[in-house]
Amino acid sequence: MQPWWWRSVAVCASVLALAGLVAVVAGAVGADRATSLRLAAEDVAVAQEPAAPTAPPEPADPPEAADPPEPADPPEPEDPAPSGPAPDGPRVPDAVTATTLALPAGWRVAPAQDVVEVPPGRFEGATILQRGAGTVVLVGLADPQRVPVEPPVADPARTTALDAEARRLADAYADLLAPGAETADLTDNDVSVADLPTRTSVRRVEGGELDGALVRVSTIAAPGRTLAVLAVARPSPTVGADGEAADAVVRSLRLDPA
Repeated sequence: MQPWWWRSVAVCASVLALAGLVAVVAGAVGADRATSLRLAAEDVAVAQEPAAPTAPPEPADPPEAADPPEPADPPEPEDPAPSGPAPDGPRVPDAVTATTLALPAGWRVAPAQDVVEVPPGRFEGATILQRGAGTVVLVGLADPQRVPVEPPVADPARTTALDAEARRLADAYADLLAPGAETADLTDNDVSVADLPTRTSVRRVEGGELDGALVRVSTIAAPGRTLAVLAVARPSPTVGADGEAADAVVRSLRLDPA
């Protein structure tokens, strides 16, 4: 059995140990509190500091201007239609047919009918235009027995008669140019002249001295009469251009005002 004083010593030791533990715990709590206060103070200081100014955003580069569209190529002019404007020049009136023809530069009025191969007296008083030595245009009246003035233009028989007479006259004039020579049919069309019902036939002489000559005949249904227009282009190095020039004169035909 331990003496009473030993128990007193043990109690004192326990008290001292407990006091030390309390001191340690209190120190730790105080340290933690100090640390918390310091961190809170730092947070407040940071919150009170003014925010650093931010640099304004750099302006965006302006969009590049688009290249202007290239201008479109102008449309190419179309070839003039056969019934286009009449060639420039004064107009020559024909009293028999009550028509006029343009007289372009280089053309003249022929003084006599013998410049074109037609039967004498067939086209009395007809107007004849001539260019150079071999290109001729004649305007006269068709034979009323072959192409009657009546019935009206729209009648199929009248249209058939116009076509048949144009073919017949083209063949006849080609035979007058070169008797017995072969001929080639180049065109047979219904392109109007002076906005009137028209039938046109074109022949070309093949062989002989007049090889390549062109004959063009148009029969035109005008009010109260039927016109017969002959164009001849004789062989030459420019026969193609001569034929086109004669065609332009034929298409320049206009009716006289009433």
